[in-house]
Amino acid sequence: MQKCHVCKKQFQWKELLFSIWASYKPIECSQCGKRHSINFVSKFIVSFLIIVPAVVFGLLIAPSQGLSKPLTFGLIVLMAFVISLFLPLFVKYEYKQR
Repeated sequence: MQKCHVCKKQFQWKELLFSIWASYKPIECSQCGKRHSINFVSKFIVSFLIIVPAVVFGLLIAPSQGLSKPLTFGLIVLMAFVISLFLPLFVKYEYKQR
């Protein structure tokens, strides 16, 4: 899990998750107050891990199984939510001095 680059305090899973859900809102360390922003590679990984499974399921799997469009949409939203719960384990934040 990600740690503060200045004081090495580990961020909470909840902080990282809410940052992702809030369009990559910067995280402020509760110990030293330094702000950390998600890096570009992590933004790409988040987008890839959400979009690719949704597209594969929505365009390939659901039609072949005969699922209705509302059910397919609901399952895609559920799948994106479940995937997002694991994203704090993969994303990297960086501290940029101003």
